[in-house]
Amino acid sequence: MNSPRKPSPEGYQVGPETFVTLQCQVFDAEGELASEPETLATVFGLGQLLPKVEKELEGHFEGETIEVVLRTEDAYGKRDPQAVLEVDRSEFPDAVAAGDRFEVENEQGGLLVVHVLEVLEQVVVLDTNHPLADQEVKFQVKIQEVRPASEDEMEAAVALMEEDSDYLKADTPNVSVNSLMNRPA
Repeated sequence: MNSPRKPSPEGYQVGPETFVTLQCQVFDAEGELASEPETLATVFGLGQLLPKVEKELEGHFEGETIEVVLRTEDAYGKRDPQAVLEVDRSEFPDAVAAGDRFEVENEQGGLLVVHVLEVLEQVVVLDTNHPLADQEVKFQVKIQEVRPASEDEMEAAVALMEEDSDYLKADTPNVSVNSLMNRPA
């Protein structure tokens, strides 16, 4: 593995084997804020960030803010019509309505947020596409901390990467109806 970049007067540069803390915001194609500011801490370079965002962050210093505009294919992809599912109505609370969002666990244990498109007498129609699918998005990322990753952080990050790799190899993102939570996300 590579050594973390040497600190400059500004501190460490974002690079392989650095632990970075980022504050991120996402804006949709119209420039509207699509997420509340979120703090993310990760070992850099192990695939936990979108590749284009990771590429743009490399070499920057703590305190810097960068903006990255991603095309649809580099962000959340195209909408997949196969990702619209019908689930038995009895699996939902009585008050479910079009527009609600629910957190569900897929068969691989991953968490998905599904959007209720329609509530019919027998079924609820769900969309498992990412809400920003089919859109160009802008990420605004403030680098809050950059330092060499500890051995424990490296081991945990590699384990997570391997776990995510197994998850990504799964055939389909099927949603188990038993995993629906009884509250909107």
